[in-house]
Amino acid sequence: MELYQLQSFVTVARENHLTRAADFLHISQPAVSAHIKALEEEFGQPLFIRTPKGMELTPGGVLLCGKAEKILEQIEELTLFAEDLQETPVGKIRIGLNRDSDFLRIPALYQHLRSSYPGLEIGLHHAVSGTIVKMIEKNELDCGFVLGKYAGDEIRVMVLTELNLRVVGPVGMRKEISAACQSDLVELPWIGNPPDCPYSGIMETFFYKHGLTPRTEVVADQQSAIISMIEAGAGLNFMLEEEAIIAEKEGKLVLWSGRGFPIDLSFVYRGNSRKSLRIQAITESVSTVWHDVDLLGE
Repeated sequence: MELYQLQSFVTVARENHLTRAADFLHISQPAVSAHIKALEEEFGQPLFIRTPKGMELTPGGVLLCGKAEKILEQIEELTLFAEDLQETPVGKIRIGLNRDSDFLRIPALYQHLRSSYPGLEIGLHHAVSGTIVKMIEKNELDCGFVLGKYAGDEIRVMVLTELNLRVVGPVGMRKEISAACQSDLVELPWIGNPPDCPYSGIMETFFYKHGLTPRTEVVADQQSAIISMIEAGAGLNFMLEEEAIIAEKEGKLVLWSGRGFPIDLSFVYRGNSRKSLRIQAITESVSTVWHDVDLLGE
């Protein structure tokens, strides 16, 4: 039995799906399947039942998964203890990304970590901001980049910069968008956002608090999907001002001339992990790459 097999076991149980587990672990689906098969042979019983909805734990699998999770938690504690003894960070740091790597300065962050903390291994996982926060709270990620404001005992926040969101829409709606006031925009089709997406909070401020309900015909969470749907003529949504100005000049969309919406880009991590040398290393590195930052919740 190997630790990576237990990690695959726990991840499949959490994701209820082989492909999603493989994507999260950054390994192939056949490799994950092989790990599960090896454990089933060693344990002498099936761990999962295949269903139309995905992978479900067997009764025995539920009990064994609980034990496996505890073992992995103990390994994590052992690694942290070893860090304290060495006074140097070692092991894997799992980072959630809500935007593309270049925008978040990940290449520069990687170079800084490699030169200053060569014992760290970096794992990157793309998700929307709200999902990243939830994964950090559940110890599925160590830290991550998010848009919007997050507060609470479990999450520490390091504000990196303030960005500005603007309303954008399809080129085919140029006439309607150019002449629209806020109440007019609600009559146009919109691309909806799930609750975990910070844009949903902007939508709340922009429309719902004024008694307005936009007409949404499609829902998207990733920025790339939102932009593609706007270009396809599906509806309006929000976009970072700098990117929106460039996209409008390229003839990809129309920028509404009305107000923008300030939104924080922050780096977040679990509050109870502050003493981890890995967290100290990553926060120091992010601070260096992004220069002046504000630490909230002290």
